Amino acid sequence: GELVSSKTKCIDNAVKNYDSAMQQFLPKNPIGFQSELRFRYGSNLSIFSGSRTAHEVCAISAHRRRKEKLLDERRTLHRANMTREAALVCGKSIPIGNDPFGRSYWVFSAEPTSLFVCHVDSKPEGGMSTKKQWHRFCMPEEIASVMVCLGKVPLCETLKEVFPEAAKRVNDRSWSTLLFGRSLPQASKRAQVLSPSKEPKTAAEEQVDYGAPFVEDEDVLVESANGKFLWDAVVVDVSKDLETERVNGYLVHYKKWSSRFDQWVVPDRVVEPNKVNLEVQEEVLQDFNTASDVAPPMLERMFAYKFLNAKKRARSTPASKSEIFESTFTRPSASRDEQLLGLLKGAILIIEAALPRGSVGSSTNRSWNPQAAALWRNLVKDAQGPETLMRCVLLLEDVISPDWLHAQAAQLYSAVPKQWRAMGEASLPAIALRISVLDRCLKYQQKKKKHIN
Repeated sequence: GELVSSKTKCIDNAVKNYDSAMQQFLPKNPIGFQSELRFRYGSNLSIFSGSRTAHEVCAISAHRRRKEKLLDERRTLHRANMTREAALVCGKSIPIGNDPFGRSYWVFSAEPTSLFVCHVDSKPEGGMSTKKQWHRFCMPEEIASVMVCLGKVPLCETLKEVFPEAAKRVNDRSWSTLLFGRSLPQASKRAQVLSPSKEPKTAAEEQVDYGAPFVEDEDVLVESANGKFLWDAVVVDVSKDLETERVNGYLVHYKKWSSRFDQWVVPDRVVEPNKVNLEVQEEVLQDFNTASDVAPPMLERMFAYKFLNAKKRARSTPASKSEIFESTFTRPSASRDEQLLGLLKGAILIIEAALPRGSVGSSTNRSWNPQAAALWRNLVKDAQGPETLMRCVLLLEDVISPDWLHAQAAQLYSAVPKQWRAMGEASLPAIALRISVLDRCLKYQQKKKKHIN
C-alpha cells in the first residue's frame, strides 16, 4: 500500500529550540518525509518506528542532556579557577586540582612559573601519620611532560591555561626533544664546558654548597627577596629533585605572620640561625629602625608634612615619625596594593598629627577626645583593606570643623563621591583621592580664635 505520513506539531515548536546538528537526518516538511520513507522502503533500509515527533524529542533530549553536562563541567572548572585566582591575590594558595591517583597540583605566588606536585603517602614506613612528598617542575618541557602523562583528564586543561608555554611545547611536540637533549648531552658540548683539570661535581658535593639540608619544623633565617633582611621562620616542607634527591626548595612559615604568607624559597636564601647570623639580623634591623624616621618621598610632598612637628597642634602629645612611618613598611615581597595601602596609612596619620588646635573637638567631653583619637589611630594601623581605611578617612572628615577648610573646599569635595557612595565603592585609588583633597583643603597655619566676652 501507499506509505502515509502526517504532520504532527512538535512540543518544542513554541520555543523554537531545535538542534540542527542532531536532526539533519530528519526532514522538516511532510513532502520530504514522505520521500525519505519511499527511499528507505525501496533500498530495503530500516524505517522509523513510531512518530516523527517521538524521534525528534529523543534526539533533542539526548543532545540537550550532553550539552548541560558539558556546561556544568565548564562552570565547575571556571568557578575553581576563579577561586584559585582570588586566593592567590589574597596571599593564600589552594591546589589547582587532583589527578586520579590522589596527587595534588599547586602553583605558588613566590614561583608562578613552577609546578609543584604533592604526593601523600598514607602508609609511611615506621609511623602511622601521613607523609607528604613534594616534587617541583620549573622548566616548560618538564611541565609539558606532566601534561602528556595526565592525558585527557580535566586537570590537564587547567594546566594548559596556567602554563601556556608548556602547552605550546605539547602542541609542537618539542618537549620530548628538549628532555632527551638534557639527559643525553653531546660529548663535544660537555668537553667545552668542563676543563681537563676540573671534574664535574657530584650530587653530594653540590649539596655541600648549601650545607646540610634543613628538616621540617626546624628554625631558620630566611633572606628577604631584596636581600636586605633576615626573617625568623620555620621549615614547613622540603622539596627534592626526583633524580638526584637534592633539595631544591623549602616551604617556610614566617613567625608572627599568618600562614597565608607561607612561601617556597630556594635553598640559598635559607641559613642557620647561628650566633653570627643573628648578630647580622640585629644590626640590619637597627639600621632599619634608624632609617624609619625618614618619610617616603611621596609623603614628604604633602602639605601636612611641613606642620608635623609644628606647635599648637590638636594632638595632645606630639607624634614621633617612627610611630607614623612604621605602618608604611610592609612584609617581604609585598604586592603593589599592599605597598599603596601602607603609604595611605602613613598619609592619613600625618594629616591627623598635623591638625591645628581647634580644628577638632579634642577636649575630654568632645567627640575627638584623646581616647577616641588613640582608638582611631589603632584602626588605621590595623586596617587590612580599603573598606576599613575608607571608614577611618570619612570619620576624620566628619570631626574636622568647616572653619578650618579653605574656601575652595566645597568645590573640590563636589568632585568626589558622597560619603555614603564612597563607603560602598571603597578602593585604594578612591582613598588616595580623598586624602589628597583633604590635605589641600585644610588650613594648617590658622590659629584658634579667642572669644572675648
